[in-house]
Amino acid sequence: MGEVTPDFTSSDIFRSDRSFKVWQYAVGHRRLLLRSSRDMPPDTRIEIYFANVDLMLLRPSYSGLVIRRGDDEECQKVGLDYGVEVKPGRLYVLGSGLTSFVVAAPPQWHEDEGEMDDPSWFGPLRGTF
Repeated sequence: MGEVTPDFTSSDIFRSDRSFKVWQYAVGHRRLLLRSSRDMPPDTRIEIYFANVDLMLLRPSYSGLVIRRGDDEECQKVGLDYGVEVKPGRLYVLGSGLTSFVVAAPPQWHEDEGEMDDPSWFGPLRGTF
């Protein structure tokens, strides 16, 4: 079943075969929350939290999710393509290639037994409904 892998595997920093959805984005503090529900075994909810988001290119949902730190070349490409400065260590690629990414502080994640509509473990995200 789905496994959360907090260990670094090459440049991967998170890996799970579970489905995730973009759950919330709060403009005020530029906070992004991705969530995997507990509606299928293993009966847990996983949240992935990004703070200080400068830029994001996301799909609404992911069937399985790998997050890896972007390399220097990818940081330069995103910076040139989108007209922003992308400092090394702030680009996080979701999946393969640069089709989905977040430019932000390092992601954090938490797994618990909360229901899908329960408040986030990371606290309320102001500016959302």
